[in-house]
Amino acid sequence: MADDVKPGWDDQTDMFIREIGVSVSKKYGVDLRKFLLSPQEYGDTAGMEEKIKNIRAEADRYFEDILASLSKEEESLVADLEKLDSVYTQVNQTVNSRAGIGRIPFIKPADMSFGDSSPEIVYIDQYNSQVDALLTKLINISNYICDISSTYRKYTIGTWVFSGSRSYVLAVSAPTSAVISVENSRDRIDLMLDQAALALPKAL
Repeated sequence: MADDVKPGWDDQTDMFIREIGVSVSKKYGVDLRKFLLSPQEYGDTAGMEEKIKNIRAEADRYFEDILASLSKEEESLVADLEKLDSVYTQVNQTVNSRAGIGRIPFIKPADMSFGDSSPEIVYIDQYNSQVDALLTKLINISNYICDISSTYRKYTIGTWVFSGSRSYVLAVSAPTSAVISVENSRDRIDLMLDQAALALPKAL
């Protein structure tokens, strides 16, 4: 039975699935948790394609309501993201300028692996004179530098790899927020619905 299977998601996502599942079960006769864990059990269910569309809409409404209640958290998150995006710009401009002067390759790779080695990671949340001095040290001992920053919404969360005899990573601390946590669960559930739908027979 699907209820006996340990889900591959976190406790918060599990709570959301159970809450959305109450409405989904009543309206569409589908056990959401079972469908996500064992979609093949619904392979012979008539009209399942339409039911999946309705389940998606149900989940969308659920998360829209939650996020609407987090307006203050959203404002705080945007302020944090703007600050961290500014830190990224300052650090990146400094690295680009000083790496150029020292003829040190500075690239933005499509992907990167550290192999068996574990780099030393330094997290920052602002740009100041101490960070500036650290950048000078890291640049001077590097054979090459990589920008492996990520983007959240329209904001960049900076991460740079300084590769030399030992690799170092300088990373801007990602913000923590209830908004991000809810959005992560929403995206996780949306992905699982995609995967469950693909697991059904093509005829559906």
